[in-house]
Amino acid sequence: MDDSALRSLFHQHVWQPFTQMKLAGEPHFIERGKGALLVTRDGQEIVDAIGSWWVNIHGHSHPKINAAIANQAEALEHVIFAGLSHAPGVELAARLSATTNHHLPRVYYSDNGSTAIEIALKMAYQFFQNKGAVHKREFISLTGAYHGDTIGTMSVGARSVFHEMYADLLFDTHYVSPPAVAFENWHIVDESHPAIQTALTELEELLSAKSTQICALLVEPLVQGASAAFAMYPPAYLRAAFQLCKEYDVFTIADEVFTGSGRTGRYYACEHAGVWPDIMALSKGLSGGYLPLAATLCSEKIYQGFYSDNRAHTLFHGHSMTGNPLGCAAALASLDLFTAENTLQRVQELEQHYRKLAAELLAGPLAAFTKEVRILGSIFALELAADLQYTSDFGWQVMQRSIAGGVLLRPLGKVIYMTPPYCISSAQLEKAFSVLHSVLLELLAD
Repeated sequence: MDDSALRSLFHQHVWQPFTQMKLAGEPHFIERGKGALLVTRDGQEIVDAIGSWWVNIHGHSHPKINAAIANQAEALEHVIFAGLSHAPGVELAARLSATTNHHLPRVYYSDNGSTAIEIALKMAYQFFQNKGAVHKREFISLTGAYHGDTIGTMSVGARSVFHEMYADLLFDTHYVSPPAVAFENWHIVDESHPAIQTALTELEELLSAKSTQICALLVEPLVQGASAAFAMYPPAYLRAAFQLCKEYDVFTIADEVFTGSGRTGRYYACEHAGVWPDIMALSKGLSGGYLPLAATLCSEKIYQGFYSDNRAHTLFHGHSMTGNPLGCAAALASLDLFTAENTLQRVQELEQHYRKLAAELLAGPLAAFTKEVRILGSIFALELAADLQYTSDFGWQVMQRSIAGGVLLRPLGKVIYMTPPYCISSAQLEKAFSVLHSVLLELLAD
């Protein structure tokens, strides 16, 4: 199909997410990808500096994942995962358990991050209902949280621009503030830091007053994603908050949908704090960014809360593609690559390269427009001093101008970030920073 016909069909039939279609203009059609590069139909190479919306971790069209999916498709593409099972689903569950040192040995599959969190909420809620603690039905979230776009996940997230329209549909959630610690002090503070003490006091006061009604605390560990635009808080807070919840018989749910699969330099962000939650949600990078796949991991205690002669104690959640063998095969190949390609070491090297390039960036005129730079693992976030809303034209202009320069960037309000495939080369990363620098100066210096 030629470009003209393809564009015509696009404008007649396609509705894209988080996009005002009337203002979107012409799409960029991607023909293929390799490593950290995307290639358009007309041959333009674009550095994928956002990992295709935070999912691609090993690079596009990786031969090992390609082969794993092709081999699995030759044997079995899908089968119902209730009553029946298959080897890739069982093997992946065992290997995911091992990534938590078997603290979270039970694995419940789904297909996306929002659903993985919905399942986590149901697990925490129904555990106490099954046990007869019928009043423990409320949740705590952090201010600035983002956990997805379904009704349940919007309810436990911040009422941001993403969710304001649907406020009347949502259930109430308790909110507590993460500690306000400047990022330059983030790595060195401990539980005694005044800001952490203030945040922990707020949490403990709520737990003390409401623990008989609260079933779980839900957090994005260390990095708050879409709503807070990569705001970060210290591991010391996470460690102490989890301990408080244990003391008050409140479950902890870690939303590792974004931060899992090596994003922060450890396989899970919780590892920086040396703690494990009761329930953990995974998606995005789980399949290497290839196929829709998610998993909700939980402790044996929670699993046993549903293991019963009473069929009403079943966790009634599922969808037709649960435990899809192709997705499981991709995830198994992805886990293999973490060993074969020393992936976590690559992420740590990427963090150091970020620090060097960020220092160079802030040595010039862009420093006058910058409020803060935050770096952790494969995450780079530059927060501008200007008050720029997500719904302004600024983000769209950055995206279009950066693509024209051969780099894919897509800001969140006033935060311009990078989350590239971990295999990005030094030259590609330096190009991304160069384009970032020139585009921002063009827009901000006007």
